[in-house]
Amino acid sequence: MGIQFVRGSETGGFPMRVTRTRRIERAGVNTLRALLEENDQIVQEIDGGNDYGEDLLVMFTKDGYRTGVSISVQVKSGAKYKRANGYAIPVDEHADDWQRSLLPVFGVVFDADTKRLFWVNLTEALTVSPSSTWIHLKNANELTESNVHDFMRQAHAYAEKRSRQGSSVSLQVYSIPANLTEGSWFVGRGAEQMQLKSFLSDRQNRKLLIAGMAGVGKTALVSQVTRDPEVHSLFPGGVVFVDMQGFAGDQRLMGRPGAAYAPILMALGFPPADVPADINSQAAVYHNFLEARAESGKNTLLVFDNVAEVSQVAELLPKSSPHGVVVTSRVRLGIINGLEILHLDCMEPEESEELFRSVLPNRGRDVDSAVIQELCGLCGHLPLALRIAAAIAKEESVLPLEDLVEELTEAKTRLDVLQYGDSAVRAALQVSFQHLEENLRDPFCKISVNPGTSVSEEIAAVALELSGTRARAVLRRLAQASLIARDGASARWKMHDLVYLFSSEQAEERIERGEYVRCFARITSCYNDVSEQADVALRGAVEKGARFNSQKALEWFDDEHVNIRSAALRSLEMRLYEVAYYMSMNLVVYFDIRLRVNDALQSSITAHEAARGLKDAERQVRSLNNIGLALTSQRRFTEAIQKLTKANAMAERIGFVEGECDTAISLGSAVRQHQGPRAAIPLLIKAKNLAKRSRDVGSIASSLTNLGSAYREAGEFASAVDVLSESIAFHRKSGYRRKEASAHGGLGAALSDVGQLEAAVESFKRSFSGYEEVQDFLGLNLNWANLGGAYLRMGLVAEAKNCLTRALDYFTGVNNAFYQGMCLMNLGKVEEANGSRDGAREFYLRAQEKYETCAAPEELVVVRLALRKLDQGK
Repeated sequence: MGIQFVRGSETGGFPMRVTRTRRIERAGVNTLRALLEENDQIVQEIDGGNDYGEDLLVMFTKDGYRTGVSISVQVKSGAKYKRANGYAIPVDEHADDWQRSLLPVFGVVFDADTKRLFWVNLTEALTVSPSSTWIHLKNANELTESNVHDFMRQAHAYAEKRSRQGSSVSLQVYSIPANLTEGSWFVGRGAEQMQLKSFLSDRQNRKLLIAGMAGVGKTALVSQVTRDPEVHSLFPGGVVFVDMQGFAGDQRLMGRPGAAYAPILMALGFPPADVPADINSQAAVYHNFLEARAESGKNTLLVFDNVAEVSQVAELLPKSSPHGVVVTSRVRLGIINGLEILHLDCMEPEESEELFRSVLPNRGRDVDSAVIQELCGLCGHLPLALRIAAAIAKEESVLPLEDLVEELTEAKTRLDVLQYGDSAVRAALQVSFQHLEENLRDPFCKISVNPGTSVSEEIAAVALELSGTRARAVLRRLAQASLIARDGASARWKMHDLVYLFSSEQAEERIERGEYVRCFARITSCYNDVSEQADVALRGAVEKGARFNSQKALEWFDDEHVNIRSAALRSLEMRLYEVAYYMSMNLVVYFDIRLRVNDALQSSITAHEAARGLKDAERQVRSLNNIGLALTSQRRFTEAIQKLTKANAMAERIGFVEGECDTAISLGSAVRQHQGPRAAIPLLIKAKNLAKRSRDVGSIASSLTNLGSAYREAGEFASAVDVLSESIAFHRKSGYRRKEASAHGGLGAALSDVGQLEAAVESFKRSFSGYEEVQDFLGLNLNWANLGGAYLRMGLVAEAKNCLTRALDYFTGVNNAFYQGMCLMNLGKVEEANGSRDGAREFYLRAQEKYETCAAPEELVVVRLALRKLDQGK
């Protein structure tokens, strides 16, 4: 018992003889690995555990940086895969795994006689033909040095598309403080704590996987150790905890690397607005940020909890050895290079008894030790089972402990969770449920009707049809039976995911179907109503006496977005299309502000599916519009224009003027960024006319702001000033502070272009409060940069330098080369104004480098002209 270290792929026992078959298998793996690594891809071997053959994890790179996209590869070597017309790979029992794997699985056959490689996309093949027993490989699909880049391009595109389709998950990520008093409930595991601390003290290798059965106490042990101030002294950069939701009960809710980059960065103090929108850029920023922290001595410990597959974390592992990584999983996962595997066994008998007694009154001093030891043995010394059994004994104080032992002996012995089980937890949970007071059994079941393990007291009260005070009392009594626990904040509670699964099973068995649906409808109705109020607050239209301001709305969504997203998906499955639509739409602005663009896209897609279920054309238009906006934010302009054109045509066909206006605005924005401002102006003029026909002040304001921006980018500055000035009054009427701030900033830039500098400064200043109120940091720093430019033209050099330096720091953090170049160019002018030609040259050269990086030809002309003038003036 305790922790067992397993290094590499050691299996123990006698040395194994290397057979000819094994040599051929290794030859295939080595040939493929060498080919990919010679082309700068990261390849790691994975021990498939119960699988025959070799597995590789391929992490794609571009220009020396990880792209955040990976594939799995099954390598098959030998004559048995050869056929008269090519090669074939047997599916056997792998069909479900290959088709539904988190990462797409590719198959590669190595012909040992000819030393040639052939490949096939196994996931795609099984998606097209799920009943296939063999997957055939064409001779044309040979993998060679001359076509390996084509293979990588196709594989990357397929994996990236699949990742986008399934990356709708929002993860819970937070920093762990140094505070041992938080773990005062923790009992035992002294040796394990010392071993983990010792391992984390090793600066050469600080990456480990803690594997063990469900309920064995992996998370509890890691939480205890990572709160230790001694551990925090080893990681001055902080400790961050990420729940990867590998065993959430729904594969769609499993955490993917793409869903983790942004929240981890923000938990480490990276400015939220600096996080790029697309996953590839997030991956690059994530690894660059960790590298920079390592170089500055800010070693960081990352804890990835509840991981089901290697692919969930492989892309998230930092490159620098000073950083630490702890992964917990109910399965051992595959072996990744540099990742130690630690197997956490159940507790020692003495510690099991100590844990059991710690829950009883007076630490169970009057209870026979032999009986407790027998009970602990029946619980398999599993901490979760021990705590639940002890809670039963405490709750049912009149029940002889021998009777509880007898019940455990006769109970079921395994709890099957996602195709793996453990032998004690279900038995303990069943006994716990049987010994709950009758009036607590239905509440225990109904809590799990909430589509998530974390529930607020507000939602619990709605589910149970009780007042908040009475609901809290019920939750407290369930907590006394170790079936639920407080979830950090005082008004939130959380079920262990295995307890939640057990409760869900009981709910389906005990609750009549009609009542189950009504309970779920009450929960989703509450989520829908409150999320609508929070959404209104985020848009800036807060009325007096409203529940939320923008900050409180963000905090509420931070707590509830996972549940709302899950509720929307479940509602869609249950054909509750109305509530699925509205909950999904209410999430979009929140995800946009939090820079979770892909989450916004996925919620919009869910809303569109619900609108189609309702056969509601207007709602289809609105959801398609949001899909187009999200695609535009991801710079997927062709797809965005296609969706928005479809939505615009649909709106026009059904006479939905407001929808036609909104989609025209969004289409104009996509076209402006993709084809240039002049191509967008006719669309935006149409949008303005439609908006004025509809008399919707929000639409009028948005159409005018976008049209003004297009005029300015097209060099029609006077028209830009007129239109943007007109837009502000309508924004003020609509109450949408974020858009009003954008209009003020746009007007300031246009006024600066026409030389009205004092008016420009005032306009810029008016925009700050709106951006700050909704935490739009990108808009805020563009405003600083533009204000700096205006000050420079006014000759206020010191003020200009302060503004531009502030903006430059931000854009450097988010790695935005274009805006860095803009700030550097103006800082060069500041140096010229101060008489420092050398300083100006340095800034101009840096600006030139940035403009070259982002391929900005017009800006390059300007900066090179500035450099020539400097040289001519020597």
